[in-house]
Amino acid sequence: MRTYSGKILIRVPSEIHQELAREAFESGRSINQLCTEAILARKALKNYDPWKGIEKVWKKNKKIDSGKLSKEIGLAIAEARRAA
Repeated sequence: MRTYSGKILIRVPSEIHQELAREAFESGRSINQLCTEAILARKALKNYDPWKGIEKVWKKNKKIDSGKLSKEIGLAIAEARRAA
């Protein structure tokens, strides 16, 4: 079984580096933290299909008001994220 150091060197365009540096500074986090968050978000959403959840809710709730429908859609999205 291979062991991993946890270090990844990536190359990005200078514009992306500048944007990351600015966001990191403004949020009080490091570029490393931002990249780690992005990787974790990608992992969480890897198998997530938002349209499937929205269509399911829409079909089930055609006659309810739009505010309630928005709440139901939010719940469906949260459910899909937990399942991923």
